[in-house]
Amino acid sequence: MDGQIAAGEKIELERRTGPVPTLRSLIDDFDKYDTHPALIQFTRTGSISITYTALAERIRRIAAGFERLGIKNGNTVIVLAANSPAWVMCALAAVYSGLVVVPVDPQQSAEVLEHIVKDSKAALIITDENGVKKLEEANIKTELPHAQPLRKGILRLYRIDKEQGADSWTKLECKRHDFEDLLETQEVPEDDPAILFYTSGTTGMPKGVPLTHKNIRSQLDAAFAQMTFIGPTDRILLPLPLFHVYPLNIGLLGPLKLGLPIIMPQSLTGPELMRAINEGRATILVSVPRILRSLFEAMDKKAHASKVTGKLFDTMMAIAQTGDRCGIRIGKLLFKGVREKLGPSLRVFTSGGAPLDPALTRKFKALGWDIAIGYGLTETSPLLSMRMPEDPDIESTGKPIPNVELKIIPIRQEDDEKIDDAEKIKEPPAGEQQKPVKEPPDKEEKAPLKEPEHNENEGEVVARGPNVFSGYLNLKEKTKEAFTEDGWFRTGDLGFIKNGNLHITGRASSTMVMEGGKKFQPDDVEEKLAKQEAIREVGLLKKDNKLVALVVPELKSAGERGTKESVSDALKSAASGMASYLHITDFAITREPLPRTNLGKLKRHELEEKYDKAKAEEKAGKRRGAISESDLTPEDRALINDPAAGAVWEWLKKRFPDHDLTLETSPELELNIDSLEWMNLTLEMVESSGVEIDQEALARVNTVRDLLKEVQSSSQQGNTADSPIKHPERFLDEKSRVFIEPLTKNQEAQAKAYLALVMFLMKPFKLETIGYENVPDEQVVFIPNHASFMDAFALTASMPEERMRNTQWAGWVGIAFGNPVFSYLSRLAQVIPIDAEKSMLTSLALGAAVLKQGRSLVWFPEAKRTLDGNLLPFKQGIGILMKDKTIPLVPVYLDGTREALGPGAYFPTPVKIRVWYGKPVQPSQLIKEGVGNTPQERLVNALRDRVLELEKKAKGDRSQSKSSKELFEEAKKRAEIEKEQTRLEAEKKKLDEELATLDESSESEDATANAPDEKAKLGEKKSTQDAA
Repeated sequence: MDGQIAAGEKIELERRTGPVPTLRSLIDDFDKYDTHPALIQFTRTGSISITYTALAERIRRIAAGFERLGIKNGNTVIVLAANSPAWVMCALAAVYSGLVVVPVDPQQSAEVLEHIVKDSKAALIITDENGVKKLEEANIKTELPHAQPLRKGILRLYRIDKEQGADSWTKLECKRHDFEDLLETQEVPEDDPAILFYTSGTTGMPKGVPLTHKNIRSQLDAAFAQMTFIGPTDRILLPLPLFHVYPLNIGLLGPLKLGLPIIMPQSLTGPELMRAINEGRATILVSVPRILRSLFEAMDKKAHASKVTGKLFDTMMAIAQTGDRCGIRIGKLLFKGVREKLGPSLRVFTSGGAPLDPALTRKFKALGWDIAIGYGLTETSPLLSMRMPEDPDIESTGKPIPNVELKIIPIRQEDDEKIDDAEKIKEPPAGEQQKPVKEPPDKEEKAPLKEPEHNENEGEVVARGPNVFSGYLNLKEKTKEAFTEDGWFRTGDLGFIKNGNLHITGRASSTMVMEGGKKFQPDDVEEKLAKQEAIREVGLLKKDNKLVALVVPELKSAGERGTKESVSDALKSAASGMASYLHITDFAITREPLPRTNLGKLKRHELEEKYDKAKAEEKAGKRRGAISESDLTPEDRALINDPAAGAVWEWLKKRFPDHDLTLETSPELELNIDSLEWMNLTLEMVESSGVEIDQEALARVNTVRDLLKEVQSSSQQGNTADSPIKHPERFLDEKSRVFIEPLTKNQEAQAKAYLALVMFLMKPFKLETIGYENVPDEQVVFIPNHASFMDAFALTASMPEERMRNTQWAGWVGIAFGNPVFSYLSRLAQVIPIDAEKSMLTSLALGAAVLKQGRSLVWFPEAKRTLDGNLLPFKQGIGILMKDKTIPLVPVYLDGTREALGPGAYFPTPVKIRVWYGKPVQPSQLIKEGVGNTPQERLVNALRDRVLELEKKAKGDRSQSKSSKELFEEAKKRAEIEKEQTRLEAEKKKLDEELATLDESSESEDATANAPDEKAKLGEKKSTQDAA
């Protein structure tokens, strides 16, 4: 990789503690790091390295370009794109020239994007193809770069994903001899805004948070002076999106200040993260809790692949955690192999953006890694406190960073009122501070989740320091609410300070108040509920003053009992250890991930809408189709943006348009894909993505997400996205190529003798060939039915010797190559091995290679013998192989072979065999004739009908095979019946629940008089449903 530091070289880390005026001086300091690597961006084919000197040079050139455009100090520039070196250069160039950069999430909704553009009064936007689509969706006016001055209200647009063209971001750059004059007079006051962040919007429309040069520089100088775990040889892996304050300020600007290399993965997926860790030799990973949890779950899953290794892993984990509590880091030795596999150079994780579960911290420490935790907000640039790796107080967020003051103040009365408008809290007398109300313990409380004990020192965390912003953009009232009268910033977080460490207990705005005044933090309850096997994610909310839940189920654990029953049992099981007011009274199931910010925080204000939608769909029994990209998590968006995985995702949406398709969808349980259907689907996936999924990989697939990850992993391991049909040679190894090589002279002589033997053995069957005159004297593909093991011998005997020499056969590997004798004879007969279960990609490539050599091919599209004599549905392999070819296909029907040697027979019966040849037909004609949803499906169905016509000629009234159209209509009817059955079952379950509720209410003391009548009505309705 380019830009590596030579052995023995050192970079002295500069840890200033005094104030530095602006970020411009930080960028000017890049020159002293010379040719050391600054940015290392991984791409699909390798990596790109940019040195500090080159980075500084290009930043200045772009900054001069902004100046040349006439954009003045304080004007705003939006950057709406995925991470890249160009993103960094453009953003830092804007800051360098005194502009305000506005980093924006590329997945923001059109409504939010429109708000940000108007609120920030942006003059220019730097974006990519995806961003252009978002701007069009939001009806935001833009104009391409040209010589005219910027026009008010219209965004000047540059494309960050284009290196050439009039709208390329490179057009912003000035030549070297121009930019020095343009920039030498530029001055940037330290109190000018440098970066305008928009909060992630967990409670509504995002607010603009302007951070000044002074805010950010004071943060960097103070925080990184405290980070003694960073050394001069460290290499920082930054997988997080730069539109958040934590990755931009702490993950990017901080390491750049210290002259360290920053590694940027190609995407935020497991394989790409592993590649960047190992090839980039990362030592520190800037992460969030969600990434850490995913990494641990992957390691844990691999360890528990077998009972033996799982038990060993758990035992070692318990020993290591005990050692950690005693101050002995034995995990470094016990789990050395685990760390070597993840990344031999990786030693520290940083975590921010959301609370990290202390239990997860202990697990990573037990594995031998160090973890540093940061706490703060966008408004505080962001860090307020840090817990260093050596700090034993894992429950805390550490000590305040230098120059930051923290204190705890009582919660405001108005904050309590905002918690729940339905619960009016009585105002205390004027001048009297409200005291916490201590409730008697609930009789039903049991471990492990009880009502939290009140800490007398708990209150709202407030802060002040040079890193704290001065107010929201265009929101005076919100700014006033955000500060105390004496100037302390209200974080909105609840906590207490113990032994100098800050402990965060929750968020004031997310505190829930139940009837009777009981308060609790929903995050704590959600965390406990999510540990149930049947629950993947859960979000709590209140409906009619009752606690309800929106649940994303873990489909693997549902089994035969059904998803709803499994979730219901899980909630009941969890309730046995909870206070009564924490019991869930109702729940709705969704297959969409819960709405979260990019850093993993739950968007609680969206839960009610999602809950109501899920309930309505459950009642109606409707299917929603595919989940929209905007509802996906950042990791899932990155996954479907992978070319191979994305191609399969698009194919799945077309293939299953009437199904509830999310990345949590179970192919087996919800798409009804059995092992045989996987064969057809694998063929279609091969065509759509060019990636083969073998049986071993398919066995690991429980959800669509698993499938896409297997596709991505297979692609990244070297299976290119080339089509095996267009480039078959790229998919064949040496062993496979043997089957398409010409026979040697010795083999030709043996093959001639073998052919003579076949012709002799077929004499007792009085073979009759009908219609061979239809076969053109050119390359063709023969499509016969498959009724007996004698089919190939009968077809061989019906062809002229010259045709046989130039024809190869597709033969199932289990029979044709089942033993050494059969393998030898199959080679003489020029058979290519077909293995639909293990290597369909290679099988297709072999067929394509035969056709590419100009040879004819015999292909049995039923893929197995018919047991009852009726023509089976054709598999789609031949459709994929032929849909873009111009080689004629010849339908063939073998009549009598089943009677000669049927299923279960060991010796043939000498009966008459007839071989019927139909007229040749072009693939394009079949695609026009056939029924189906895809070209290959239409081709194989029309081809089957051609063979069926020959069967009817041969058998007359004895033919009982159905046409492809009949089979297609039957399949559609079955799907409609299943859909209606699902709706009826959902309605029946709803009625059962209502009846059960009435049963319970009729037994209670305050049962109403009309309950029996209501029950009778529901009973009648249920009877109707049962009948249906």
